[in-house]
Amino acid sequence: MEKDLIKESKEIAEKIIKGEFRLTIAKYYLLWSTFPLVLFTLFLINTRYPFLNYPIALSGYLYYNFKIFLDFSKTFERVNGIKRRGKGKYSVITALWSIPTAMIIVGLDFNYPYLTLAGSIFGIVYSLFAYYDLKKLFHDFHYYDLLAMITFMAEIISIGICVTLKIPLLEIMWVPYALSWIYAAYASFMEVIEGE
Repeated sequence: MEKDLIKESKEIAEKIIKGEFRLTIAKYYLLWSTFPLVLFTLFLINTRYPFLNYPIALSGYLYYNFKIFLDFSKTFERVNGIKRRGKGKYSVITALWSIPTAMIIVGLDFNYPYLTLAGSIFGIVYSLFAYYDLKKLFHDFHYYDLLAMITFMAEIISIGICVTLKIPLLEIMWVPYALSWIYAAYASFMEVIEGE
């Protein structure tokens, strides 16, 4: 009887964690799917100091990114009743994303195409490690997660190639990325709603 109760409690806790993780990923997808639109709007509004547009947009997005995952971390700790030791690890992993982003931004704004290409390559490697780390931790990735990851990496590759080879297709390349991330957010939200 007691073993059944413990087993049932663990199953409920696992279901809560999976639902919260999926909700966190849905918020993450929805947040970053709007990044191209916000960036485009900033470039329309702020024509006097265009080099400030990336840092302005990125700082807001990184803040909400940290907030989304911090909320999940608190839920994880509350459900499991323990404090995780490696909590700082995920903050460092998320903060590391600023390195390839900064390389791409500086390369784009100050016309250093090889710095942009290096940032793109670093971003792809980082993305693969982050994807496999999350997949190993939660085992809850679906086809739309893979679609979002593929379009994200394709976007990073296209930025590197377009800037290095001076191909003027950079703006149009955001469309598949944004659409696939909106779809992944929708599918994740629907999974959470249907699972309740």
